Amino acid sequence: MESLSESGTPHPVQAAFARHDAFQCGYCTPGQIMSAVSLLAEGRAGSEEEICEFMSGNLCRCGAYPNIRKAIRDVAAGG
Repeated sequence: MESLSESGTPHPVQAAFARHDAFQCGYCTPGQIMSAVSLLAEGRAGSEEEICEFMSGNLCRCGAYPNIRKAIRDVAAGG
């Protein structure tokens, strides 16, 4: 897995995606991770509805949306 951090360790969002099995085939993972990093940086993870709305432009053919949202909520909560 490529890292978003300069230290070479996984970014917190990447680590949360791994913990919550938020990717299956990996096809959508780069876009999902980049969008998640952006929404967290912009403070748009205040509610489930906000996360769903912000992430709605990313399609996941495996349907990993619940785990993706769990990973985002985990990072937003400081995990």
